Amino acid sequence: MSDTAIHLHKSKTSDNHVEVEELIRDEEQVRVKHWYDAFIRLFYWYPRDIYSPKERKFLIKLDLCLLIYICVSYFTKALDKANITNAYVSGMEEDIKFYGDDLSYAKSLYSAGYIVSMAIGTLLVTQKWSRFLLPSFELIWGVLTFCGAAATKPQHIFCLRFLIGFCEGIAFPSSVYIIGSWFTRDEVFRRVMVFSVSSSLGGMFSGYLQSAAYENLSGTRGLAGWKWGFIIDGIFTVPVAIFGLFMFPGPLQAKSQKDTKPIWWMTKDEYEIAVERQVRSGIDGARQYDLKILKKTILHWPVHFFATFWVLLNIVALPDGTVMPLWLKYEAKVHNRFTVSQINNYPTLQAVVGVVAQFFLAGLSDSFPIYPFLAFTQTCFIIAYASLAAWNIAWGWKWVCMLAIGLDSVNQAIVSGWINRVCRHDSRERAFVIGYSDAVSQAMNVWTNIVFYPTSHAPEFRLGLIISTIAAFLMLVLPIVEVYLTKRDTKKYVEKKERELVDRISVSSEEKGVAL
Repeated sequence: MSDTAIHLHKSKTSDNHVEVEELIRDEEQVRVKHWYDAFIRLFYWYPRDIYSPKERKFLIKLDLCLLIYICVSYFTKALDKANITNAYVSGMEEDIKFYGDDLSYAKSLYSAGYIVSMAIGTLLVTQKWSRFLLPSFELIWGVLTFCGAAATKPQHIFCLRFLIGFCEGIAFPSSVYIIGSWFTRDEVFRRVMVFSVSSSLGGMFSGYLQSAAYENLSGTRGLAGWKWGFIIDGIFTVPVAIFGLFMFPGPLQAKSQKDTKPIWWMTKDEYEIAVERQVRSGIDGARQYDLKILKKTILHWPVHFFATFWVLLNIVALPDGTVMPLWLKYEAKVHNRFTVSQINNYPTLQAVVGVVAQFFLAGLSDSFPIYPFLAFTQTCFIIAYASLAAWNIAWGWKWVCMLAIGLDSVNQAIVSGWINRVCRHDSRERAFVIGYSDAVSQAMNVWTNIVFYPTSHAPEFRLGLIISTIAAFLMLVLPIVEVYLTKRDTKKYVEKKERELVDRISVSSEEKGVAL
């Protein structure tokens, strides 16, 4: 259930006035007294008037150990994902004869490996030992990133991109699921926002690192600058993975398993606080899958709704990392307008736009309904992509539209928090929906990237931009469907809790009668 959810009043049964709100906690509670408090909480995360000293201390420790790790981990993932485009425009194309649509093929192979990995990660992330899963895979993709410097022909890059995609595939769904298992309604969007921002920063710094490597390290030890970019990214990645093996807590287990604590740095009292927060927010803790749950999940609407929404989200995001770098390279080649360093650095401005937009739009989603923020973002995309599809537009306006592509990260941040709240009552459904939605969208990317944005169509990409415009429009109107379906589920959920309370009262009355 999402922002439309539970506002319950006292209800009656045929025999008793049952106060349902005494049983059902306010799962969608937003602890903001005034509208301006929402802006204050963007910067002040642990207000003393909301949290007790013990809960406040626990949250700070949790953010330091969990949030910092997954953010830095995702930062390295973004570095290692984006470096192929930066290497491509920094000399790799010519050095290893990476011509034609090879770049598009490499990105599609990355998506293929990503899909296979997500199927595994979705099934394993709910396990007790899953806290070792992400750091272990990160260690492997860090080593594979080093190997990029040894590539001498396109086939080497193709193999490495598939394997790196396989290792990185569990990072996003696992991290989003784990954030949702620890944080409440008015905390989760800011955490997902920070997590998503780390991806934008990774993409941004990848350009800076490749630019610095090209300018300062070209020829060092006989290696081209673009090869040093792969080496530097690997140096960033491996130590982060080792840190995660010791500090990453993994998902919060179901309350039925609360007699055990998940990791060495968390005390028994802190774990009890975590479980109490979990119950208060209506979040089901991590549990194992079974066939019954899988069948129930597949037949329930969220898995199909969010898979569709995520496919559209990725189609809207396809121009990111492709259109602007290849446009700049075309301008440099045909009109001699930009240097190699500028081609690497200017696209990072898209990441700056994304970071600022995520901070406000996704961050404020903790305190306000998410739909106005989603609508604003899609409207910007419709205007920007329609303009770029026309292509022959004013130079200044073209720059504005290119920078607007960076807003795609806002969609990812908000929708990630949205899934966590809609599916919070069943941890297995939540893990499956997150992983399945991302997997389906990546499966679509295997061919959409080649068909809609082939490298040979650079720099205009007219067909792709028209398709992305249509996808943004569909994302603008689809939330109306979710509002209706969530209201229907909320009604069923309330009725179920009322029946449970009546049954509990009946059993209690019978036990008292027997005792007398």
